[in-house]
Amino acid sequence: MKIAYITDVVYPFVKGGAEKRIFEMGRRLAAQHEVHVFGMKWWKGATDIEMDGMTLHGICKPSRLYTSDRRSIAQALRFASSLRPILSYDLDVVDCSQFPYLHCFPARAFSTLRGVPFVITWHEFWGDYWYTYLGRLGAFGELTEKAAVKLADQIIAVSKSTQERLVGLAKAVALVPNGADIKWIDSVAPSERSFDVLFVGRLIPEKNADILVQAVPEGMTLGIVGDGPEQKRLTALSHELNVNATFISSLRYEELIGVIKAANVLVLPSSREGFGIVALEALACGTPVITSSATNNAAQDLVDHDVNGFIVDPVPEAIKEALLRADKKKMTFAAKESAAHFDWNDLCKRLCAVYNSLT
Repeated sequence: MKIAYITDVVYPFVKGGAEKRIFEMGRRLAAQHEVHVFGMKWWKGATDIEMDGMTLHGICKPSRLYTSDRRSIAQALRFASSLRPILSYDLDVVDCSQFPYLHCFPARAFSTLRGVPFVITWHEFWGDYWYTYLGRLGAFGELTEKAAVKLADQIIAVSKSTQERLVGLAKAVALVPNGADIKWIDSVAPSERSFDVLFVGRLIPEKNADILVQAVPEGMTLGIVGDGPEQKRLTALSHELNVNATFISSLRYEELIGVIKAANVLVLPSSREGFGIVALEALACGTPVITSSATNNAAQDLVDHDVNGFIVDPVPEAIKEALLRADKKKMTFAAKESAAHFDWNDLCKRLCAVYNSLT
């Protein structure tokens, strides 16, 4: 098969769950299929480059993802208006990342012109959350999201929670979750740098890293890995509260896994997560996970409360209590067992079966 992925952000130049999924699935599919990734050109040098068997196409110059603490509409429009190059390729399947929505519409049009099955990989369904995110403009976001759902011949949901919210709205919804490289993670040694409490993710309001900073008990060390518009505020807050926090903008993936393995607990207090790959990676490391009970947080699907971690309200008091109760020695076995069913190799076979059913 000739498979095209359409995504504005491309791993490893931009690091997040959606782009990580395309990288992990794409490089495995590339062993037997032809895989193209059309995105913004986040890399230097040639417009088209080869990586792990895939061909990456930089269809436009990159631009800032965030305006203040919200995703940039101008960036989304720029990417959506730059998709014409995909018409030049003979393809069998087009798989379009759902976010930031606007590019799904020209992608569907190009797919139709070429008679190619059109798939949207859906990471999170916002619904009413649009009003929290955009205020009165949330009505526009909600309508755009609902219209985008109708475009696809096949929706692929990355979590059970998202699948349940899409059933009845889309033509067809298959569940192929995100995963982890279980065997490789097992081979990585714990880092010499360890933290009592670890956060990994983009520093944006929805991740609620500020609530975590407020929750860290006296005497515990906090590691925050990631960058974003909230970094300065979080640094100031940690100083104000006298929290022993270390901020790390980015790490090579092997270093990150080593740090996760060495941590006592990983905390993902997000208001919303489409899946929470870092939570799965932590469980695969044998590190328990504390995550939030927020309605739009699909990461809680991965956690069995008081077995491999804790699901708590996203407030400092609840997170602090869970931090004091977290016992890595008691939870390591359960954590690893819960992650064992999410191996990328097995999930890639499931994804390929969905593609084959469409061609």
